Amino acid sequence: MRSFLRWLLRLFSFGGSGNGQQPQPELTPKTIVPLLIFPRLSDDIDFGDIDFGNTQEVDGDNYYVSSPWEVSDSTVDEAVRGAEDWLAEALGHRIIWNSLRLINSEYSLAEWRTTKIYLIKDEVEQLGLPWTDDYVYLAFVRGMGGYAGGIHYENGIAGYSMVGDICLEAICEYPEPTAGSALLGDNGWPANSYSLTGQTGAFIHEALHGLDLPHPDGWPEDDRPEWEETLMGHWWNMPNFANTNGLTQREVDKVLQWTVTSQ
Repeated sequence: MRSFLRWLLRLFSFGGSGNGQQPQPELTPKTIVPLLIFPRLSDDIDFGDIDFGNTQEVDGDNYYVSSPWEVSDSTVDEAVRGAEDWLAEALGHRIIWNSLRLINSEYSLAEWRTTKIYLIKDEVEQLGLPWTDDYVYLAFVRGMGGYAGGIHYENGIAGYSMVGDICLEAICEYPEPTAGSALLGDNGWPANSYSLTGQTGAFIHEALHGLDLPHPDGWPEDDRPEWEETLMGHWWNMPNFANTNGLTQREVDKVLQWTVTSQ
């Protein structure tokens, strides 16, 4: 299944002020900007020398890359469109996901594997895109194996998140062995964790970290979602969660607190 049911939702902005109070700033919809990044294959790792089909360890992290190196940007963008629709249904409001931007990075694969998520800011600035808290940047980075992470927006600074080959190869439905089956298959992970639907859950999960949602244990002890009822817990259960459509009401309220989306 490559896409989810599309919903036609309308998006409006609103602001307000109380009597005798200072006017409140007009709130702005958050926008998620997906990036497909191909690191530069320089002299340290030349294209012809990529060790396809073998696990490599770099600085304690394991990487596995299936061929071909060039994944389909249209297929990744289709998964992004499905994610946008799924999240709109889960929230009851639509957060806009921009079209996928393709980046041939100036940074080498070795630099990406060393610096990881923190290179996203450099890529965004080189594109001339704003690094403000109205935006969350989601980077799909080839060659990054099972790496995934997300840093929430705050105090005028954009949120940003990242996934690697496990996600990309699942989205593009590469035949096994893939980065997912090679890196996760022997470690007790559910099979769905490296499927198309499971990895769609994974990259939405990371984008939601950028929108300031924590894991269940990041909530106060007496107000925690159950791990199996939220995508911020057992994301690999996508799209089937216990007692919810993917997010609990407390999580929906948190995302929408500073996100103006009104039907």
